[in-house]
Amino acid sequence: METSLVWRDTNTGIWETAGWWNSANLLTALIRYSEVCETKEYVPVIEDIFEKSCKYEVEPDSTGNPRYCINYINDYYDDEGWWALAWIEAYKLTGTEKYLTMAETVFEDMLNGWDETCNGGIYWKKNPHIYKNAIANNLFSLTTVRLYRQTGNPLYKDWFERNVAWFIQSGMINMDIYQVEDGTDKECQPNRGAHYTYNQGVAIAVLAEMYLLTKEKEYLQLAEDIADATITGRLVTENGILREMSPDIEGSNDGVQFKGIFIRHLAFLYEVAGNVNYKDFIIKNASSIITNDYDPDTQSFGPYWAGPFAGPNAAANSGALECVIEAVNLSHF
Repeated sequence: METSLVWRDTNTGIWETAGWWNSANLLTALIRYSEVCETKEYVPVIEDIFEKSCKYEVEPDSTGNPRYCINYINDYYDDEGWWALAWIEAYKLTGTEKYLTMAETVFEDMLNGWDETCNGGIYWKKNPHIYKNAIANNLFSLTTVRLYRQTGNPLYKDWFERNVAWFIQSGMINMDIYQVEDGTDKECQPNRGAHYTYNQGVAIAVLAEMYLLTKEKEYLQLAEDIADATITGRLVTENGILREMSPDIEGSNDGVQFKGIFIRHLAFLYEVAGNVNYKDFIIKNASSIITNDYDPDTQSFGPYWAGPFAGPNAAANSGALECVIEAVNLSHF
């Protein structure tokens, strides 16, 4: 974790060598580390991130005037979802109300992404609205249910149930192979063949949350079907180590963090379902990371969990660290 913080820019509050949405996941990893290790050491860092990044300067407009991303609201609803979820976790760790209030502010903007095109769902991008996809909608659902759990506001519960029902009927869960497709085309038909680990991860968390809310076992079964397909199919190496379908995706600016996101949510599914295969998978992958994907010179992890180490990067290090954190936590049980 100390290596991760070396990359943080103390002027902007967020991480160098990581994108905007990636930094929300770096923050989430920091919070999760604090939970698992039962430490409040990094609470001042979380506060510093909040104070400095809630008004974040982005590329200037066409006239050269500065532009800002204020309150974590930008042109991408999935980016907003990552930040909303991070601040919910920060609230759970610290009890600081402004973090929860910020997550609610972000939710209100995400709600503007919903319309009846394709019978519902939110878009991935705004200005203009483009592409209804899996990640934006599952992040919206996860945000709503976790806001509901913290506030008890039935509005969040209603939106959670509504959006989950829409997503299931959208066809983005490929029931033939139990993998989540990336999104829908202009005719509202699901794309086929683009399977990313983070899409599987967030979806299984949403379905597990739906099970916890309704006690209807069909949701838990579907979550497990997706998880099982992910950890035994094309998204693992022949030795059972998590990967992306393409090495180019796995080493890309965004893709370096996908696997850590999957593991975070697989660990949540393990808490709900108790399937020992998930625990074993997480521990096996953490062992591979430490053995094959660690560079002692930079004291960091890389994007390829089966090895070899491919160079230091804040987002890649964080993704791998998430797997190690969850393995440490599970080793206690």
